[in-house]
Amino acid sequence: MATARLSVTVMTHPARSAMASGLVALLGGEVTVVTDPEPGGAPNPLRTSVEAWAAFEEGATHHLVLQDDVVPSEDLLTVARAAAVRFPRSAVAFYANWDGPDGSAVRLGALAGAGWVEAIDEIYTPTLALMLPVEHAARFSEEARPIVPKRREDDAVMLDYLERHHVPVVVSIPNLIEHQGTESIAGNSAERWRSACSHRNLGVPGSDVLDGLNAVPHYREGATYALVLEGERAGRRVWRRTPWRQAEQALGVDAARVDSSWGAWSRRDQAARYVEGAIGPAAARELWAAAYLIGLASERLRPGGWTPDDKVRSAALSTLGVGGLIPVVTWHELEEARFVMHHLAMAGADHGASAAADATA
Repeated sequence: MATARLSVTVMTHPARSAMASGLVALLGGEVTVVTDPEPGGAPNPLRTSVEAWAAFEEGATHHLVLQDDVVPSEDLLTVARAAAVRFPRSAVAFYANWDGPDGSAVRLGALAGAGWVEAIDEIYTPTLALMLPVEHAARFSEEARPIVPKRREDDAVMLDYLERHHVPVVVSIPNLIEHQGTESIAGNSAERWRSACSHRNLGVPGSDVLDGLNAVPHYREGATYALVLEGERAGRRVWRRTPWRQAEQALGVDAARVDSSWGAWSRRDQAARYVEGAIGPAAARELWAAAYLIGLASERLRPGGWTPDDKVRSAALSTLGVGGLIPVVTWHELEEARFVMHHLAMAGADHGASAAADATA
């Protein structure tokens, strides 16, 4: 069996040195801390990122970079070392935002029973906890350093690099870190609350990988979309984001059937009225559609022999509503409705899975 040696770096800013120290302690202490080389300058995560990626240990085969505002699961480093052997030439992400494209892919994988999912690569590569082979860690740092004065988004620059060099990206299911949701040094706090798609110390990922995705349901800001793969352009995969009702063929769904399932469920379950009152009727129907489409797609994608873990499935659906509604609905309103939105998402996914099973039968 191949062997791998992992080095780990935490990237931070002097204003958050205490957070970095706490993270190092959680990781067991064998970690390098890299601090923003220009702490008084304009916020620029890429500036610190290029230094963090260059800070791998001599003899390491893989390098894991963590941002300072994360909380790792107790299994993170064990899983990372195993993933370095399992995916020796890939980038491996251990986190996906609950409202991001890769979060939507993680939900599909969770419901299909996968332990890993191929990243969507639509906007950025998740960099809160990312592992690269050391040759790519070094090369990314070398290639990205000259553009620091022009760019600041380390995750978008990472996506450009990985696609340019044809490095595949996989994301763990469940996510193995959680974001603390603290004040953003990069100035992103006003955008939205950021949290993991699926994380609750749910155990380690299985070995199965869900790949070949070409149509992914995506719930964001109270509306459901389809991320449809249109092909490649200049070596980069091109995704089209469209309202789900305009993508019935790509999703393999009849919108009328989705609507009728919502009508039938909402008439008999009081949770529908509560969710409609909390987030509005349109957003509630769209949340149902997203869950239905995820259930439908995951049932179709699941190979024989795969069995989804109930806890991982539930955790992935628990973040669908809240992640897809910030900042459209206030955090206070969402926190009150979160349990019931989870109930709605579970029911919608069950209806979608049943529809797929009926069609197969």
